Amino acid sequence: MARIHLVRNKEDIAPEHHPLFDELAALRGLISGPSTVVLNSPPLARPWNEISEYLHRKSIVEDPHAELAVMATAREKDCRYVFSAHVRIGRRVGVPEASIECVRGKTDTAGLPEHDAMVITYTRQLLRQNRVQQPVFDFLLNAHGPAWLIELTAWIGRYGALAGIINAFEVPADEGAEPLPAMPFTTPPTGSPVPPPAAQPRIPLVNDRDMVPPEQQPIFDGVIKARGAVRGPFALVMHSPPLAKLFVDLDSYLRTESPLQGPLRELIMLATAREKDCRYIWAAHVPQARQLGLSEATIAAVAMRGDLSALLEAERDTAEYVRQLLRTNRVPQQLFDRIRNRHGVPWMVEMTCLMGQYGILAGIINACELAPDPEREQLPLG
Repeated sequence: MARIHLVRNKEDIAPEHHPLFDELAALRGLISGPSTVVLNSPPLARPWNEISEYLHRKSIVEDPHAELAVMATAREKDCRYVFSAHVRIGRRVGVPEASIECVRGKTDTAGLPEHDAMVITYTRQLLRQNRVQQPVFDFLLNAHGPAWLIELTAWIGRYGALAGIINAFEVPADEGAEPLPAMPFTTPPTGSPVPPPAAQPRIPLVNDRDMVPPEQQPIFDGVIKARGAVRGPFALVMHSPPLAKLFVDLDSYLRTESPLQGPLRELIMLATAREKDCRYIWAAHVPQARQLGLSEATIAAVAMRGDLSALLEAERDTAEYVRQLLRTNRVPQQLFDRIRNRHGVPWMVEMTCLMGQYGILAGIINACELAPDPEREQLPLG
């Protein structure tokens, strides 16, 4: 049984949100899975959902490769709901059974079609190590180009985020779901050495209007209007301008309209950056966290993966929620209950989605090895 009430019927939400419910239900025929959780915060639901709709309807990643990456992500996140749903789709679009079983069992990719093996390896390395080895990155980049690789990485990050929602709120898999056997957790232990990003990113930053096709330059202009410049992860995602727009729209909501404001919002982003070993996001958000009043003790405890017990209760529980969900794919019931009782369900939904959004951006940054300005505060490696 799920930990919260799942929104499956429009009577479950306020009447002013019924048109939104009808709009989202019409896209897939019903409201199911992560949407039943996210609709507990209706204002978030549209910008959150639009990224999935783009990936499923317009992504340049071929269906078999996209579905294989989703299945591999679900396996790494121990999310039976997502795995089962996408095994059915994967078979329909032609993913070989041997590739599906390799993912299900976390077995070696030897003997699989080369592209399947590389997509699985890319997904595993990114989620287990927060980095992708150069030969794997180069194979996919040379085969498909930067836009394809950015979108593949977005598929992985997006379904990592959706699996996080399913796992945190314990949304049960459908009856008769594909088996997903329990496996040893494969994320390296905290403190494992993580190499620093390269001096230059692995693909060019799209930070000049003339680098974008003329018909998509209005998107570039819109990102500048929203953020002041096209930089950081958005200059990487701009290889796929329509996707970049959707990420910026969601980011704008989370920064300006979400109930997540103040130091706890920055703490969620810092804790996510720490677990993802993402120096760029850490460097960008530490100054804002301090400006909003996050204590030095909390910043240090997160940076060093230290003991959280002496922190203020709200900060301790927030940081621990991020740690537990990203390290173990689950959240202990007592911790879940404390946060829900303190902040309410919509706040928890938005917290989990904020983790998901910054997890996606961290994955893109890490895969492409975008380094922060060396003059900024650096996140300790490992």
